[in-house]
Amino acid sequence: MKKSQAFQSPFLASPQPLPLTRIVPWSHRLVCDVLQPGDCAVDLTAGKGRDTLVLAQAVTPTGTVVAFDLQATAIGQTAEFLRQRGWQPTRWPAQQRLPETPGIYLVTGCHSALGQVVRGPVKVIMANLGYLPGGDHHLVTRPATTLAALEVSLDLLEEGGRLAVTVYPAHCGGAAEAQAVDAFFATLHQDRWRVLLLRTVNHTATPYLLIAEKNA
Repeated sequence: MKKSQAFQSPFLASPQPLPLTRIVPWSHRLVCDVLQPGDCAVDLTAGKGRDTLVLAQAVTPTGTVVAFDLQATAIGQTAEFLRQRGWQPTRWPAQQRLPETPGIYLVTGCHSALGQVVRGPVKVIMANLGYLPGGDHHLVTRPATTLAALEVSLDLLEEGGRLAVTVYPAHCGGAAEAQAVDAFFATLHQDRWRVLLLRTVNHTATPYLLIAEKNA
């Protein structure tokens, strides 16, 4: 799990502030604020590996990162992205419990299988919904499996942990998924959860961030 010239979120690496409405770098900042070496972190949507690497930078060498993606193409791209930067991820079968050995584990499978793979407790769980950048726009995350993964996430998170979801309402089916995810976060009880909504209010159908922190 060697590190070298690793990718960093522009928010964390740049000495200058980013444009205010770039949502993904804000998600990186808000999850990294609570992460430290030795923690466990989960990326529910590996995509091309950028979120996975941000998590790895925060928790290794003694921590664990698990990244899911239903598309083998995405897991392959994530693995290559990590290897090019000096990291050695391990492919892990879906629906099989992870070992207790720290590392970066890539799972080709639906994120709704989260509870079958990850033991917990987990400090951060994050997701970027929608489709794989540069991939087939018809292969998208779906409300049923997304909500199933989020429900499991609530139980796996340790106290002080954060669940961060970047929502993309503009693509086909995105509005319905956004509505479902909004409702999920809105029903979290205020005595147990702190919930933040970060969005651009003067542009329609732009990505936005929902993040919940489990109260101690």
